[in-house]
Amino acid sequence: MHILRLTRGGYVPTLHRVAILTSFVPRASLMSHLSCIKISFSSFANLAKLAFLFTCTLTILGAVAFAQAPSTPESKLLKVGIIGLDTSHSIAFTEALNAKEPDPALANCRVVAAYPHGSADIQSSVERIPGYTEKVKALGVEVVDSIDELLKRCDVVLLETNDGRPHLQQLIPCLKAGKRTFVDKPVAGSYSDAVKMFELSKETKVPFFTSSALRFSKTNQAARAGEYGKIQSAWATSPASVESTHPLLYWYGIHGVESLFTLMGPGCEKVTCQKVDGKIIATGTWKDGRVGEFREGSGYVGKIKTDKGEFDVGNFDGYKPLIVEIVKFFRTGEVPVSPEESLEIYAFMSAAEESLKNGGKEVSLK
Repeated sequence: MHILRLTRGGYVPTLHRVAILTSFVPRASLMSHLSCIKISFSSFANLAKLAFLFTCTLTILGAVAFAQAPSTPESKLLKVGIIGLDTSHSIAFTEALNAKEPDPALANCRVVAAYPHGSADIQSSVERIPGYTEKVKALGVEVVDSIDELLKRCDVVLLETNDGRPHLQQLIPCLKAGKRTFVDKPVAGSYSDAVKMFELSKETKVPFFTSSALRFSKTNQAARAGEYGKIQSAWATSPASVESTHPLLYWYGIHGVESLFTLMGPGCEKVTCQKVDGKIIATGTWKDGRVGEFREGSGYVGKIKTDKGEFDVGNFDGYKPLIVEIVKFFRTGEVPVSPEESLEIYAFMSAAEESLKNGGKEVSLK
């Protein structure tokens, strides 16, 4: 090794050799090596050289420590695959995740591939696919011709197919491949399919969750956290357009029902449903006697009565709060909505349809 002689009694490795050492020598070994250096302080010039070398060595050691620091979950790029380009959610989510400067909470989570096909017979969905396919391509997404090909390219999945009926069959390969999945509303086309999906998740030990964006609005989350007091009763509204291939509220009423359960929590035992002035009203009675009501309306609003008064809730804050929760779930595997609560929501909606068909008769969720 070439060396620089500073004094009669001591040697110091040249700076470029120190740099080379740090590229492959563990920090502990490097420190041990440097501790053997002997320096004479017989002259001011030698002291100045020592100070320079010491400063450079500390800088190099700092770089080594930084390079060896473990990466955090947020620093790892998560490759997202989308199933279903028949809903505007696919575009909105991709735009948020693939933005040039994404929100810090969404950083390093990027949509890389999409399988476009969703509903086979809901015309409004089928017609969207060509246009939405071109839009995701423009956002840097590769379009593939099968779910199997999609799963080869991604770490996690957004199951966005607008039609809930194919969800069970689309989810099966995702969970069997170990891919954490968000399933957009409606979770399925029937309550029995929803049950099978959560059973499969339990069997494979691969989590998924489902939710409307309404759950994560600021007012709904504040109410759920008890910031307005103990909730005694609540009502929430949303549009409730009906798709004939799905139970009554699955297609769009899910938004208001999701709000209602965010406010009231699980524990609903029975439901009645009727139409008033052509609008659906579904009323649930919880096991503690509290009453919560879904009301079909033109917007997203709601109200709670608590031990502290009455408060307006149920607003829609856009998709970002939901996307943030999805990314957290993708990274941690912790679902923000329990399977039990999600299944109760769909049981409520199924019971509402049964009640309406039977003239408003009370239907038990048990």
